[in-house]
Amino acid sequence: MNIVLIGAGSTVFTPGLMTDLASTKAFEGATVHLVDLDADAAGTMARLGRRIAAEHGSDLRFEAHTDRREALPGARFVTTTIAVGGAEGWNADLAIPAKHGIAQTVGDSVGPGGVLRAIRHVPELVRIAEDVAELAPGATIVNYSNPLTANVRGIARATGQPVIGLCHGTMHTLGALARDLEIPAGELRATFAGLNHLCWLLDLRHGPVDVYPRLRELVAARAGEPKAGEGVHQQVSADLLRTLGLYPAPGDRHVSEFFSWYLRGADGDRLPWGLQPGRDDTIRYIGQKASLWEQLHAQADGRVPLDTSRDQEAERLASILASIATGKPSYELAVNLPNEGKIPNVPSTAVVEVPAVVDAAGVTGLAVGPLPPAIAAVLTARAEQQELTVSAALTGDRALALQALALDPLVPDPATAAAVLDDAVVAHAPFLDSFAAPVGVA
Repeated sequence: MNIVLIGAGSTVFTPGLMTDLASTKAFEGATVHLVDLDADAAGTMARLGRRIAAEHGSDLRFEAHTDRREALPGARFVTTTIAVGGAEGWNADLAIPAKHGIAQTVGDSVGPGGVLRAIRHVPELVRIAEDVAELAPGATIVNYSNPLTANVRGIARATGQPVIGLCHGTMHTLGALARDLEIPAGELRATFAGLNHLCWLLDLRHGPVDVYPRLRELVAARAGEPKAGEGVHQQVSADLLRTLGLYPAPGDRHVSEFFSWYLRGADGDRLPWGLQPGRDDTIRYIGQKASLWEQLHAQADGRVPLDTSRDQEAERLASILASIATGKPSYELAVNLPNEGKIPNVPSTAVVEVPAVVDAAGVTGLAVGPLPPAIAAVLTARAEQQELTVSAALTGDRALALQALALDPLVPDPATAAAVLDDAVVAHAPFLDSFAAPVGVA
């Protein structure tokens, strides 16, 4: 069995995936091909993988590559975790809109930062998918790169290659709600549906008991409490529950960016609605990349012990791949894949986040039925804007990119959209060169 990871320099995800693969018997004898444009990143991860395999008593093999076409032949699974422009690109996706008065908390999925990231990522992911279709026909593509929805839609629309997107956000939300409800996490059953980073809790049960009423009471009583992390204290999620009738995932720092009102009215440098810690977490995460690499080099060389913590997102990928490889069915809380009627009042072509079953036939998303009209309206508007974003990414058309930016709820007007795009063309050169304004045109 050959597993290919493209974008192997992912500092958190890749070590977690290698650990989970090495500890799962379904992957005994498999080869993991680690692909990264940075030869040091690919080589370091391969050395780290060999050490992880040795400590787990696994015969899993790891090979480093800088050319994906060398790694793809014979692949059964291809996972993409690329970041075009790296940490510096992500930082620019926050800084450029901020220069024009637009606050973002994450800026990697929606908001102007999400649009800029999509028009960099979609073309490269489509090229990867085309290589997969040529060199490993039938391989399952699993994408983690953000913006997840636009990226998966771009691959599906341009190539027709089987693709799913995975994100651990709903798992984190469910875990936080289980803690606040004082119910063991393994006993709480939930159904979520929506778009990635704006997924709605449709049903919540402890055994046969509907605990949604209890959740509503907790949110009403505790929203606004000064507490870090996810949970019933979060103000934006509480407001959306009051306004739209369902609880959203995955936390305020993500869901707030889908609406025009939560990120306005900052008090000096502090964001309203308790959102400043979420933005601080994003800046901190971007800045940690260099120190994480120092730690990974030391682990790969055997100078420090391995990190024994587990990455939830990698764990789910290992479980999915094992179910496909062995045929033993499993259930997934949330996968991202083409809608095709799973949520009937959201566009059929949209990529939606829904529950799924996994077996030898692959990943099958489950229909959840129509969502409440107001929520469907929000999701439909965002899906159509993301369709424009994908069109811009696939064509390099400046007019489409401006339309996608101008229609984002965080962008106040078309003039600001144009200013953001012009600055991004310079900051992200050469990736966005096709979106430059014609000479002599404002």
